[in-house]
Amino acid sequence: MVKLFFIILIILLPVQFALNAGENVDLVTTRLFIPAVFLFWLIKSLAGKRIWIPNKAETGLVISFLFLSTLGLFFGRDASAGFRKLIYFLTIFPVFFAAADIFREKKWRRRGVGAIFFSGMIATVIALIQFFLPFAVGLEKAVRIWENLIPYFLGNSFAKIVAANSSWLVNIGGVTRMRAFGFFPDPHGFAFFANLCFFTGLGYLFSQKRAISGIWKGAVLALMILAVALSFSRGAYLGLVAGAVFFTIIFLKRTGILGKAFAAGGLVLVLMFAINSNVISQRLVSSFNLKEGSNAERYKNWIQAVEIVRDNPLGGVGLGNYARTIDPSAEERSPIYAHNLFLDIAAETGILNAIVFLLLILFSIWRNIRNNNMTGLALASGLVGFFVHSIFDTALWSPQVLALLLVIISLGLYDNELKDPA
Repeated sequence: MVKLFFIILIILLPVQFALNAGENVDLVTTRLFIPAVFLFWLIKSLAGKRIWIPNKAETGLVISFLFLSTLGLFFGRDASAGFRKLIYFLTIFPVFFAAADIFREKKWRRRGVGAIFFSGMIATVIALIQFFLPFAVGLEKAVRIWENLIPYFLGNSFAKIVAANSSWLVNIGGVTRMRAFGFFPDPHGFAFFANLCFFTGLGYLFSQKRAISGIWKGAVLALMILAVALSFSRGAYLGLVAGAVFFTIIFLKRTGILGKAFAAGGLVLVLMFAINSNVISQRLVSSFNLKEGSNAERYKNWIQAVEIVRDNPLGGVGLGNYARTIDPSAEERSPIYAHNLFLDIAAETGILNAIVFLLLILFSIWRNIRNNNMTGLALASGLVGFFVHSIFDTALWSPQVLALLLVIISLGLYDNELKDPA
């Protein structure tokens, strides 16, 4: 029962609902269901008189990250601000330990990979419906419709913050468009999630025996690429390309002529889509224009974060204290951050903790490659894409993305050759 509930939890990550427990307190279902899964897993393990924890580097890195983040409470000016973020970590990171035990069985690893694929499919369908809604009802009305919907998925207080600092719209070539993001607070979080699901879905695709099954799953993966493209998240573009290039290089090395032709053809199609789509190509090219507004602002954010890390290298400014260090008048849950995952971690909890999180990703990439199978290669490629995208944005505070990342890392602990012998 616990294992089935866990799989359902993965599938429904894109449609988490929010319970408004009080002012400035939005409890999304992900943060309730993960502790529930962990608690049931723990009770079951205790009943069996054995708690299984993987003796792998990733386990030590997860525990180290939580420990150093907890220490960050004592370095900050405002411990209460950090306590809120620590509680957030403690409601998401336990999924790693439960997943690591559940995925010891091959059939549950197969179901886990499939659940991630279907989760990505749900997120993609919702995002595409939301993106094309303005073409049917007009841009202003579509924005109002989504502003009325998101409190159910983000919570009332967080929805107000999102609406006040919205990145839902983008102007490209003088035309304002609504970006694809679904029920995520912003297009970047959605794109992080969709990219991880896309690459995991590649592993799921290669584990299929029947051609018909592979065709419709391939079509869903193509829609995921389209949804990421329509998010207009340039960091996601670079992450998708980096993951695709990584996948292709390893794939070409491992396969014969037919496999090489397939991989090369797939990569060419992706690149042709990006180049021939005028809107998308303009957005991608603008990534390298340092004078463009958001790029200039992001560079300014990086400089600010580097200065903070330089002045506070060991413990940072304290968990939850970055925004008020930049702007002392910033309110609680301010959207101010460094726009770089590793700089964000280093600025709040120290350089060592940023290195720990980086090693967590790198170790998982290495282990998946060492497993020497298509599912492992797909998982590793997704993590490469996540790493590249994280240079430009931070998804650490998205419960769906962080939970999915930890599930994928736990999958990588095992040999994920999911295709049964013919």
